[in-house]
Amino acid sequence: MVWLRLVHIVAGIVWVGSAVFGALFLFPTARAAGAEGGRFIERLMRRVGPAMGIAMLLTVIPGFIMYGRLSAGFNRAWVTSRPGLALGAGAVAAILAVLVGAAVNAPAGAKMAVLRKSFEAQGGVPTATQAAQLQTLQSRVERGAQVVAALLLIAAGTMAVARYL
Repeated sequence: MVWLRLVHIVAGIVWVGSAVFGALFLFPTARAAGAEGGRFIERLMRRVGPAMGIAMLLTVIPGFIMYGRLSAGFNRAWVTSRPGLALGAGAVAAILAVLVGAAVNAPAGAKMAVLRKSFEAQGGVPTATQAAQLQTLQSRVERGAQVVAALLLIAAGTMAVARYL
């Protein structure tokens, strides 16, 4: 159980910290930098995306296992206790963050990469339509990142205080 907890907490720190840094600083700065910022984010996400996926899995899977063990097999009395409810709420927030990342950010990021490749193949300058599409997708990713960061802060906060309730 100690190793599960260690992996869960360290991976969670990486996941939450990266999400908050991206939402508060990285994406807004890249947006302000214009086209070059967009290219930077695309290159960065090729490396960071898989690492974030691994951090997410190393957070969620051990967390689920620990919740099951701590609750004695999801015992209703424990699950509905204050600590159980707090940990459960944190788990729901983390799972929602996964869903937002998978349903919003990943597809938008993939569309941005395809769009960028298409206009770079045409000489590197996007048409007005392509630029508008790119801006829409960048805004979607940025909003998605903000939602993910907020959900992960809720998850981390509820889990941090659960044992004291």
